[in-house]
Amino acid sequence: MRKVITIFILLGALSAISACTTSTISSEALAGDPQAMWSEGQKMVAKGEDLVSDGEKKLASGRDKVREGESLIETGNQNMVKARQDYSAAASSVGASTAPKQVDAEAKRLKDIGERWEDAIDDVKKGNKLVTKGNELIDKGRSQIGEGRRMLESGSTMMRNSQRSQLGVDLLPGATSGN
Repeated sequence: MRKVITIFILLGALSAISACTTSTISSEALAGDPQAMWSEGQKMVAKGEDLVSDGEKKLASGRDKVREGESLIETGNQNMVKARQDYSAAASSVGASTAPKQVDAEAKRLKDIGERWEDAIDDVKKGNKLVTKGNELIDKGRSQIGEGRRMLESGSTMMRNSQRSQLGVDLLPGATSGN
């Protein structure tokens, strides 16, 4: 009777573990073979560690992109304000020219201000795109870290259950937190 209960607990634990992981569990581990359970647990722990590491890298990269984007937005906004002020100042003096060369100089000055203004708007757009990409990376990183931690927990539980199975002790329930 105890062996039947142990097998049911093992199957429940392995079902919970397999529900939260993307890897497949061998039929030997599902059958309760302690060596297979240990091996599968080690694989899950290794994959979980890789996911956490990759997730942390994405998180850091995302934060860097957000900072870079915010800086670009700030610079673009400052440049837009400056271009507007320069335009207002230049526009107030437009029309006072008395010679064609002066008109050309006024037109060139206004065109330069317009180009700086457009560049500033482009900087703000680029900054917004960087912030969006950074936030996407942060979300992906957090997701990977969560999945990796679940795999670490599940693999650890499987390894402990392998040892408990060899000792004839009741198995731990599957790691179902977060499912």
